Amino acid sequence: MKRLALILSLGLLLAASCAKPGTLSGGPKDELPPVILGTEPRNGTTHFSANEFVINFDEYVSVRDAENNILVSPPMKHKPEYSTRGRGIVVRLRDTLRENTTYLFQFKEGIADFNEGNILNSFEYVFSTGDVIDSMTLRGTVLDAFSGKPHEEPVSVLAFAEEQMADSIGDSVVAKVQPMYMTRCDKEGRFTLNHLRQGRYLLLALEDANKDLHFDAGEPVGFLDTLILATRMPAPPDTIHRDTATLDSAARDSLRIADSIAIAKADSITAAVPQLSIHLSLLKKEAQRVLKSEMPRQGFCEISLALPLSDSSQLVSLDGSPIYFKYEPHRDTLHVWTANPAADSLTLLLTDTNLHDTLSLRYRSKAKTKAPSSKESSLKCLSGTSHPYFDTLWIVSSKPLSNSDTVTDSIVSVFCLSDSTTTRCPIKWKNDILPQGSTRAMLLFDGKQGEKYKITIPDNQFNDIYGKGNDTLVFSTEYTKAEQYGNIILTISRPDSLADSVPVIIELINSSDKLVNQHKLLTDEKVTFSHLKGDKYSLRAFIDYNGDGLWTPGDYYAHRQPEPIFRFEKVLELRENWDMEEKWAPGAGISEL
Repeated sequence: MKRLALILSLGLLLAASCAKPGTLSGGPKDELPPVILGTEPRNGTTHFSANEFVINFDEYVSVRDAENNILVSPPMKHKPEYSTRGRGIVVRLRDTLRENTTYLFQFKEGIADFNEGNILNSFEYVFSTGDVIDSMTLRGTVLDAFSGKPHEEPVSVLAFAEEQMADSIGDSVVAKVQPMYMTRCDKEGRFTLNHLRQGRYLLLALEDANKDLHFDAGEPVGFLDTLILATRMPAPPDTIHRDTATLDSAARDSLRIADSIAIAKADSITAAVPQLSIHLSLLKKEAQRVLKSEMPRQGFCEISLALPLSDSSQLVSLDGSPIYFKYEPHRDTLHVWTANPAADSLTLLLTDTNLHDTLSLRYRSKAKTKAPSSKESSLKCLSGTSHPYFDTLWIVSSKPLSNSDTVTDSIVSVFCLSDSTTTRCPIKWKNDILPQGSTRAMLLFDGKQGEKYKITIPDNQFNDIYGKGNDTLVFSTEYTKAEQYGNIILTISRPDSLADSVPVIIELINSSDKLVNQHKLLTDEKVTFSHLKGDKYSLRAFIDYNGDGLWTPGDYYAHRQPEPIFRFEKVLELRENWDMEEKWAPGAGISEL
């Protein structure tokens, strides 16, 4: 009996041990989106008069950012409310519905399952307050006009019906009237406008930052040159679509639109619909203005402008004292020196296209202003320790020089480190200061490839506008060799249909997406981009219709499309001491972006 009791006790302990809760391994992670079981009223209902509809699912779901992920066409003044009820989503309508109108709800990424967040992509619910469901469509792609890629920010596509463009509104319809239909591009730039009425439409693509469904100044925009005739929607499997213009009473009874109406993506379904192409760009109509004007130290001013100064611009001192100034690169910055180095105020008049501005500048000393270093030279070399053998050696002065309008004597000492020989060379200054003076000079010296040089410019050879002589400048540099560079040789053919007076601009871009070189083409030509570092290069070309040498974006109100841009289909991988030859006909055989 004792043995039996012991066996029973051990069995009970073992059973208790087995009954303790443990960690369940579970099944595979749910990665499937929720499945629609049905809608109330059914998708595709006509004579719709309810104030809400329900979408039922096979699991619990949630609504994700309805403001950005659920789109309604035609747009509603009072936006619907979205809530969940059991395993369904309830959409409550707060607007008075228009008569004989088809409404389309695009849920984009607005529905996800509750537990895992799996998204139901691009579900559409459609109903009509009239007899029929409108069945026309417009489809296409919106790309950035300059890069040829989908725009980084969300892009809305608005469709304005022809009857909305009354004579009293004209082009301004896009800024004053709500569109008849709207949608949003996907990440690839594709868009689909379904369930449109039969007719012609003005299509507008824009980065609608404030979500007001209007084109506002400062928003990137793309448009088509003509009104576009909507085409019939292709019918997904098990679905009958009929054009509202030909649908008779017998056919209305058989109209069926499945819940998967907008999910079908087979190529065979979309191939029959014309694919539109819209190019998005931003026209900056910024007026010329002074962004900043300051006097950071006595006798010196700096002026920054919104746009480059034109050749007709003028700068005058209203104090009557002489001034010296120079344009910085791109002509959007001016450096100004006064004749008196201790001047602490200056009044200037700056004129340019649509600009007539009086600038009153004053120096305000700062208690902790860093004093200039006594070792800082008034001259410096623009080259580093390595200097391109084919380029000029440039030096610059920190202040305008007053006696630098001609070629100087051979005052520069050039010491060759390889053979310990010394030669001398002159300096030629470039006059870029008005009324007189200069800040840049070239050393008239032809260095040999691969040689290292120590260059010395003695002190007190040049006087600045305040009568102070220059400090001694000593620097060393090594000239590069020809075999450190490669060349790209292009045989370019212009588009046959292009007028001879219209330039084609060819641009060479490096792997960092920086512009390396540019060439203006007025005829078929062989173009050589020489002295290039080993790198991966790409080619870009645009048709310069306005002849300003710059790519020009589109202008909706001027009915002007962005200047066409083309890209060479190959990446040019150039090695040192290597020549590459290619043929290219931009605009012929290559798709326009």
